[in-house]
Amino acid sequence: MDTKKQTDNRQRLYTLLQVGKQKLGWDDEFYYGIWLPMQGATKNADDRYSATTLDIGKLTQAVETMKRAGFKVKAKADTSNRPLAGDAQSKKIRALWLHLHAIGAVRDPSEASLNAYVKRQTGIEALQWLSEKQASGVIEVLKRWQKRVETPLV
Repeated sequence: MDTKKQTDNRQRLYTLLQVGKQKLGWDDEFYYGIWLPMQGATKNADDRYSATTLDIGKLTQAVETMKRAGFKVKAKADTSNRPLAGDAQSKKIRALWLHLHAIGAVRDPSEASLNAYVKRQTGIEALQWLSEKQASGVIEVLKRWQKRVETPLV
């Protein structure tokens, strides 16, 4: 394995360890004082246990240990530079989506989540590609959803 690729992989594993620590709710005392030494970490120049002292095999094993403890690795979010659809219907769809999030009906207000919802409704992957008829259909569905959520139960 070339040095650059190995360095990139080590950095990815360090990142996964930090994200896993946060997602599992581990405090610094547990992570640095108990868990890292159990994984084979040794003290660094600052006299602290550090993941940087682990070799690549132990880093991989440490991430696997976190996975067994319940840490779920998620793929990176789509970072494509696709511009937002700027037509009036797309803006209305986005506004309804954000309002549904504000009233607690939608967990994830992101554009990626909205696009996933639109794809489930229409089979089209992005607001930019919706026809006027498809966009109108999505708007109506979102308005009905909003009405159901905002209507008080009697």
